[in-house]
Amino acid sequence: MAPPIDILLPGGRDTAVLLFHGLTGTPLEMRALGQELARDGYTVHIPLLPGRGTRPDDMDSLCWEDWMDAALRAYDTLAREHRTVVVGGLSAGGTMALDLALRRRPAALLLYAAVLEIAHRGAYLAPYFWRLVRRWPSPQSDMFEPSADLVCYDPAPVRAMCELINGIKRVRRRIGEIQVPALVAHAVQDRFVPMSCADELERRLGGPVHKLVVDGSGHALTADVKRQDVAAASRTFLRRHLGAPALQAAAS
Repeated sequence: MAPPIDILLPGGRDTAVLLFHGLTGTPLEMRALGQELARDGYTVHIPLLPGRGTRPDDMDSLCWEDWMDAALRAYDTLAREHRTVVVGGLSAGGTMALDLALRRRPAALLLYAAVLEIAHRGAYLAPYFWRLVRRWPSPQSDMFEPSADLVCYDPAPVRAMCELINGIKRVRRRIGEIQVPALVAHAVQDRFVPMSCADELERRLGGPVHKLVVDGSGHALTADVKRQDVAAASRTFLRRHLGAPALQAAAS
């Protein structure tokens, strides 16, 4: 497993962006997006979430609230230093971003394949069996452009899936309470999280939603072959909804 990495990219705006990686991944999944947003002037923090980047055993004692405690601390730190904070995440990180928006008030949400439902129905057995079956083989990647830098736990800790299901239950029933603007991005070829999740977010979120459907990418669309298109759409979304002028041309 790659060593723990916590990415902090300084920017010149008074808006920061907090990004969460996926279930058992690392901040490298969000690095390309973070770099593009930082070039556009945003301070970007991509924390390594608890139990990740080390060994699967380190997730066995952690629950959804442990993950969220770390997320809230990261948010509160940025909020003390910036006028506004945008929150986003990939996959389970997107679910965490939704939960954070129920506990704080970010300026906007960036949701990339956010999980409200899991395509593999067997995953829903995790809450019943994780104490008996601690590990399960990770599924093969669906990335169009695989990268050796993007390492997830394999075999995966079954409790992590159990806690994601707990988080989904908490978030899904309260989606309509979230009133902030949201970018909802999802890949057509995503084999792990169905497109119906993006459809549900578009339908039920309480604020304005821009849905971005990406063709020719796998689940990790912030790191796959269409990552630059996803980053460009994210910049455009933030400029539109935050009223922020473009800075990237001047920076380059």
